[in-house]
Amino acid sequence: MREPMTTAGAGEPPSTNPRKSQQAEPRPGTAAWWLARENEPARQRRRRALTVGAILDAAMALLDARGAAALTMRNVAEALDCSQASLYRHVRNREELVTLLVDRAVSVASASPPDDADWAEKAAWSARLFREHLRRHPGVASLLRGTERLGPNSLAGVEYALALFIGAGFNPKLASAAASSLATFVIGSVHFNLGLDAQDSDENSYRRLLYRSRDATAMPLLVKYADILANVGSDDEFEVGLNALLTGFRALIENADVTPG
Repeated sequence: MREPMTTAGAGEPPSTNPRKSQQAEPRPGTAAWWLARENEPARQRRRRALTVGAILDAAMALLDARGAAALTMRNVAEALDCSQASLYRHVRNREELVTLLVDRAVSVASASPPDDADWAEKAAWSARLFREHLRRHPGVASLLRGTERLGPNSLAGVEYALALFIGAGFNPKLASAAASSLATFVIGSVHFNLGLDAQDSDENSYRRLLYRSRDATAMPLLVKYADILANVGSDDEFEVGLNALLTGFRALIENADVTPG
């Protein structure tokens, strides 16, 4: 079991000795939690056949098949044909399970884009790749709510984004903010359209009917442009937003003082 962390001296990692700290266990997903997890003795998990990787595989399959509500320690144990006690030796609770699962899921955004693309094309390529991954796994998207991006896969993605934006001309602070805003946009665009998309032919027809049936005095534009608006889907929304973000990033580079600090 992981020990609570305590404040260390300057330049030293926090202690994980329970005799040196009475602080509560760090919350899963925080920097303190990731550091504590990395400092666990490897022997605690190496002796057991069940692995964290196998647990996460089962959790992802469960999430895809039955959704976030079904992602419980009991259901994961049943899927693995093991006891819940066996799971707890690797993952203490559902919050830890979600933290690890989300970190693994975001690793797709670190895949390498085409070499001949410029920074904006690479950013767009990665954003589209991440969005498509989340759309294939909507259960993962539903779990991405304020989760700290501090796990190993998440940090690899942050490193990639920082290199991309600093290389484009941003200083480190603006590069970090730009990368975060792009990730937030991608996740938000998926959240907004979970379970509903105007590209569905039936939904398209019903939206057209809904817009046309409004009071033209109160909502003249909805009525007038019903046919056009009913055909605007999540792909259109995403591409417009992505283009707007990248255009704004270019303007910052061209018109503001973004000399690397």
